[in-house]
Amino acid sequence: METIRYKLGLHGIIHKMLLIKTYLGESLNKGLGLFAEEFIPKNTIIWQFIEGFDIKVHKEKYETLTELQKNHIDKYFWREGDYYYSSCDHSIFQNHSNNPNSIELGKDKMIAARDIYPNEEIVVCYKNFDDDFDLYKNTLI
Repeated sequence: METIRYKLGLHGIIHKMLLIKTYLGESLNKGLGLFAEEFIPKNTIIWQFIEGFDIKVHKEKYETLTELQKNHIDKYFWREGDYYYSSCDHSIFQNHSNNPNSIELGKDKMIAARDIYPNEEIVVCYKNFDDDFDLYKNTLI
């Protein structure tokens, strides 16, 4: 299968808060996915939440939003406690897997759970960090 690369942003494949080189490509049955551009050794920090760059919305603010805005948050953000979060880089294209190659390290970092090879999709288990996972788990491929 030929991988389609999407070169987005000022420098194409290099993204701000992702700490590794990645690209977007077709993910089997899932649309776009996030892929490793280079070898990533196990335990490498691959992503970090940065206040002021990434988005954090308190539940009280969420309640003041329009239905359209809430629908966007419900679809693209994850919830931990009283906050909804979204990354502002291409890590938002990480697809779900019950056998992830990246895992959370606390609330603000993600690491490689094992060695990740060039052109391998970087996936994560949403259940491990999204308090609303049970609301949509049956819709995942």
